[in-house]
Formats: sequence, C-alpha cells, structure tokens
Amino acid sequence: MSACFVGYSLLEKYLMVPTAIEVADTHLPLYTFPFPTITVCPANKVKRSIATKYLSEFFAPTNEKEATDVMWHIMSAFSLMQYPTYWRMKSHIKSVRDYLDYFSEINVTHFMITVLPKCDEIFQSCYWHGHTVDCCEIFSMQRTEEGFCYSFNSLTSAANEHCPLSEVLENEGVIEEDDVDWEGCVLRRNTATGTGTGLEFFLRKYPDSEQLGPEGQKDLDGISILVHTSYEFPDTGTGFHVPYKFGSRLSVRIQPQFTVSTDNIRALSIQTRGCMFPDEELLNIYHVYTETSCLAECRLHYILAMCKCRMYFFTVADDSFPICGTQHMLCVVKYSENLRFVHPPHRMGFTENEIIESLNCSCIPTCYDTEYDLEIGRSEDWHTAYQHYAYVDIHYGNLGVVKYQRDITFGWVDLLVSLGGVANLFLGFSLLSLLEILYWLFLATNLFITGKDENNVINVKPVQSIYIE
Repeated sequence: MSACFVGYSLLEKYLMVPTAIEVADTHLPLYTFPFPTITVCPANKVKRSIATKYLSEFFAPTNEKEATDVMWHIMSAFSLMQYPTYWRMKSHIKSVRDYLDYFSEINVTHFMITVLPKCDEIFQSCYWHGHTVDCCEIFSMQRTEEGFCYSFNSLTSAANEHCPLSEVLENEGVIEEDDVDWEGCVLRRNTATGTGTGLEFFLRKYPDSEQLGPEGQKDLDGISILVHTSYEFPDTGTGFHVPYKFGSRLSVRIQPQFTVSTDNIRALSIQTRGCMFPDEELLNIYHVYTETSCLAECRLHYILAMCKCRMYFFTVADDSFPICGTQHMLCVVKYSENLRFVHPPHRMGFTENEIIESLNCSCIPTCYDTEYDLEIGRSEDWHTAYQHYAYVDIHYGNLGVVKYQRDITFGWVDLLVSLGGVANLFLGFSLLSLLEILYWLFLATNLFITGKDENNVINVKPVQSIYIE
C-alpha cells in the first residue's frame, strides 16, 4: 500500500511537468550574444518648417495668424500621437475642431516620415569600439509606438526588417550560425567593458525655431533612449531622457542576463510550460514572437476595433481600414486610458472597473528572454563634450554575462528511477527484477506450449554426444 501511495505521488509529479529556471553560466563571454539595440527617439517628431510647407497644401487660411495657429495645433497633435500619452492630443484637436476636415486626406505615415528630423540633424558624431563611424550608417529608422525613431543594431528597423527568422535566432545565440550571411542581419558584438569601449555619440542642438515648444511635443528637447533586444520593438515609456545641455555627459553601464530554454520543454503545451518560443507565433508587426511585441500588437488591434483605424507607425493584418488621422484622434484619446493596463490573470487585488477597463491581450513570456540591468550616471564632461550639447557613452559593465536555463524538473527518466527506488525500498526488489521474472515466465510458458506432442506429452530429446576423432 505504501509503495502504491508513493508511486502515485511520483506519477502526479511527472504529469504536472513543472519547469524551473536555474543558473547555467555565471561568466558567459560577451561576444556570445550581440550588443543590445539602442533606440534614439528625438523629442521633436515634427520639423516645423517642413510641416508648415506640407500642411499649407491642404489649408488656405484667410490670414497669417490663423494659418500659424491652426497648423501649429495640427502638427502638435500629430507629434503627440504616441503611446502612452495619446491624451495630450485632446486640447489641440478641440482647439481646431472646425478645421479638421481640411486635413482629413493627409497621408499621416508619409507626413511623419517627411517631417521627421534627419539623422545628421540629431547626431554630431558617433564612435563604436573607440573608432569613428558614420552615424547615419549605423542608425536606421525604427518604427515604435512613440512614432519614428532611429535604432542601432536592430533587426526590426526599416533597414533590417527583411531578416528571416533563422538569422534572428542565430544572431541571438540560439542555434548554430550557417555559412549564409544576409545583408544587414549580422549584428555588432563587443568583447570589452568600460568607458569608450561600446557605443558613443554626440548630439546636435536642434534649432528652437524648428521645435513645437513644451505644449507641442512630449519632452521639451533632447532625446529619449531605449535599450532592448535586436528582435523586438522598444517598449515605449520605459526609456530615459537626455536633454540638450552643453557639456553634459550620460554614462550607461549595461549588464545583460539571458534566459534560454532547452528543447525538452518544447514538447510541452504552451500553458504547461508558461512561455512561447520565438517561432511558435507570427506577429503582424514582425515575424518573431516576444511578449513586448505581442503587447504592442494587442494595443494596435484595440484601437483598430474601437476607432476603426490603424496607427501610422505599424502595420496590422487588415489594411482595409484607414490610417488614424485628424478625424479619428478624439476616439483614440477616448480609449487611450484602457491601453495602459493589461487584464490580470486573477481578480485578486483588482477592482471590477480595473478588470473591465483593461486589455485582454493573452501575451505570455518568451522562452528566450533577455534582460538588461542599466546603471545610469549623469555628469559634466568639458574635456569631451565642450563642443557638443550632450555626450552619451553606452558600454558593458562586466566581462561576464549571467545565463539562465529553463528545463523540465521531473522527466520520464527521473520517474523511472524514482519508481525503481520505491519498489526496492518497500517490496525488496527493483523494477529490473520484475522485468526479469516476467521474461523467464514468458520463456517457460513458451517452452511448455511448444514442447508437447499430440498426446499432450512433453518430448525430451536426449543430448547426443559428439566425438571428435
């Protein structure tokens, strides 16, 4: 009875198939994985002079003051069309409510790309591994929920979004690299730590005349920086701001932590293992699954469902809906509050309104995940940045990287060994002994059946002696 009870408990443990994460390596070499993606988003998304010229083709004002006021509100509304601060568009849209029809035919995507400050208007100079590089070659345009930005070492940017899934996984150290190199898909890596060994760049001061002011853009000036993996879109709202300040220096020390999963858990259901492999679900915004990208796509679909339009900075499965323009902005503002909170899996600790007014995204963590611990320091550096308005130095903090591994804690081999131990403890024999008894019983039964004659008598043939002369 005791053996049956313990054996049943072991069987239940096996059927539950729990997984666990353990430390696989505490000092993985830096070059094993690519340098993180650095996304730079300018505070001003709209270059005022270009935007005025663009909008004047749709609006013929009766006087110059009317033109200045109306177009400033329109370009400010477009500039503030970004997650999670959609609500800031409201005052601008209400101020020019009577003029919205003039701008309803604007191609918002084309407008935002046209008026976006160019790469050489943001960056003064760039360095990689301490060597001078062309900023506009290493930074390419990046789609984000904050609008159009510029990314370094990204596979989701406009220049590298053609990279296939195999190249993405290979560059992330998941599988072995092949001999075929896709153009732009080979990411940059690093082997050193400390100041001046990673990515460095100096910023230009964007002219005040081209900015929209504190009411027309998210931040007063400068840029925001987001650090993320190469195959996911940046999680807007989680970055840090770098203002235009003469002689300022920003130092960012990065310490990566990687979590991988063995092939043993791939056979488990997604609900059982609690994570998704990158190739198990294709997203509309990108062909690699990550939890961050899944949440971004969920927010896009919610706006699509509620306002019948799609945001200009991403694509969705159904492109028959128009891009969200001036006629949709108030609707986006109305439902923007629901975009910031995801439906919790359990009701514990949440009110009924919080449950109702939240997104049901059903996004689960990624089986391959990367976390970057950031140590940010701000100071003044007159020797390095005396001719620039901001100097940013992003580098690794330690030579070793911590690697975690997710695996099954109790597999079928463990079950077999445990049951054998239980049998030996309570019954005095092992499972192998039981198999041997069954084997010999089978042989004896077979011999008994095949060795009888027609009279049901067992014929035993004498052993013939063999003589060798």
